[in-house]
Amino acid sequence: MKKTVKRSLGVSILMSALVLILPYLAPPKLVLRFLPKDIYEAGKDHPAPSKKRQLLGHILTLLFLGYFIRCTKKNADEIRQEDLGFAEAFKRLAAFLYVEKLFDIILLDQLLCMTSGWYKRFYPETKDCAGWHNRGWNSRQQAARLLLYPIVCAVQAHLLTKGRTS
Repeated sequence: MKKTVKRSLGVSILMSALVLILPYLAPPKLVLRFLPKDIYEAGKDHPAPSKKRQLLGHILTLLFLGYFIRCTKKNADEIRQEDLGFAEAFKRLAAFLYVEKLFDIILLDQLLCMTSGWYKRFYPETKDCAGWHNRGWNSRQQAARLLLYPIVCAVQAHLLTKGRTS
């Protein structure tokens, strides 16, 4: 379980790094689409970075996705190798997803986006948007994911343990 949590924290830290540098490397329409609508509308016409920077952003995003897939595969391999039952497999898979999601909600959404003003530095035209004060702007999407995760974990655990009980 410790390895699973460490992997999840590793994914979360890399995701944070990616989120911090994306304003330098991605078009505003891509970066701002994850924020409240008024912020997106105010900043969507901000000049995009050069094509070389955008290419670097795509490469870094693909590397991050590769790391995420690798961590997910390592978790699955460990579940198979350790011959875990459904319940233990479910716990590990849920720990991986929920640690990452809590990191996302608390540090990225609330601290980075809403409190620090990080994106306002890159998109000054959004400074006066009301969306910066709406801490629950994506609570429906986050709640939907949090409710969907047990189903995803149960399906994965079933597929990884096929017929074993715990």
